[in-house]
Amino acid sequence: MRISSNMIYQKGVGAMQLQTANLLHTQQQVSTGRRILTPADDPIASARALELGQSRSINQQFQQNIAYAGDNLRLLEGKLAGIEDMIQYNRERIIQAGNDALSDTDLGFIASDLRAQFDSLLAIGNTRDGQGEYLFAGYKSQQQPFVGGLNGVSYAGDQGERSIQVSASRFMPISAPGEKLFNSVSLANGGLYGFNGQDNTGTGSVSLSYNPAPPDPATLGRRYEVSFDGANYTVTELQRGNPTPVAVTTGPGPTLSLPGVDLTVAGAPAAGDSFEVMVASTNVFDNAAMFVDALERPGSASMTDMVAFGLNTTDAFQDATLTFRAQVGAQLGELDQLNSLGEDLDLQYADTISRLEDLDYVEAISRLTQQQTYLQAAQQSFMRVSNLSLFNFLN
Repeated sequence: MRISSNMIYQKGVGAMQLQTANLLHTQQQVSTGRRILTPADDPIASARALELGQSRSINQQFQQNIAYAGDNLRLLEGKLAGIEDMIQYNRERIIQAGNDALSDTDLGFIASDLRAQFDSLLAIGNTRDGQGEYLFAGYKSQQQPFVGGLNGVSYAGDQGERSIQVSASRFMPISAPGEKLFNSVSLANGGLYGFNGQDNTGTGSVSLSYNPAPPDPATLGRRYEVSFDGANYTVTELQRGNPTPVAVTTGPGPTLSLPGVDLTVAGAPAAGDSFEVMVASTNVFDNAAMFVDALERPGSASMTDMVAFGLNTTDAFQDATLTFRAQVGAQLGELDQLNSLGEDLDLQYADTISRLEDLDYVEAISRLTQQQTYLQAAQQSFMRVSNLSLFNFLN
């Protein structure tokens, strides 16, 4: 084999470059703390670490979703707690209204207070979250769900429940559609109330039934006065916001047809006797407004009867609120569990990735020292070999 000076230089430089590259690679490992700098360092471990990293990123996204869902549900729970406090206050005022010693002026003061509570409840129904979306509007989160006032409140949202994915198999609802909470309350006492006039002298009484059943929502939330002149019954409706009673029907009875309701008079009413009929609504705003109207415009029935209507409808709304709040509490508990599991899973991912990628500093520093020695040896040997020349031995 022929050895030339050019070969000596090429081999020497190549050996030093190889040792320098190995040394730089080890230095990069030590400086970053990572054993795998490129997939070529360990293809199998690199692929496994990449897979685990992606799984960890998904888990971390779920953790962020859990935090977002928790914020929304805590806001919702706070609003439901506020509704419960409002309901309890309203019950106290309704019971107070049943005191026979109160004058019409006193009842007017209670009505004014309940008007303010009505406005507060309407404001809660139109609550926005931190992103400016309406909490009780369903999927129509950019549209104000409740519009109106004591004369009538309409719902402009839908029945959808916005949700967010908090685990691989769980989508958590983070809103409560107002249709379910405010407009689907169970009809307490069947929703039908028939009261004798407090000045009646006969033995007549009224019974009510829906026609057709189940009732048309458009026929709910109404208040009627029935008067008997000795031969015929005259029914008028006391409409909220309308000071003049509206005629509904007149007939000899004993059964009269009202919108969505059949009214039957039993017993022997006397001429001049009257009855009051209340048809409760599944809409809590209608029921609250009807009671306020009864305080401001008393009918033939006693205030004690009106109190019974107010308490029954208020308690029905309270039951619906408690049901929703229990559901939200269960969801918050589930989120705590999912968050704890997610944190544990994140630690497991981090530990596994660390075992695959992290550097053993003792081994790396030992290798770094060894490679420095190799580089120095390559440099020294190149210097010696490159100085080999016949000219060094000629005089």
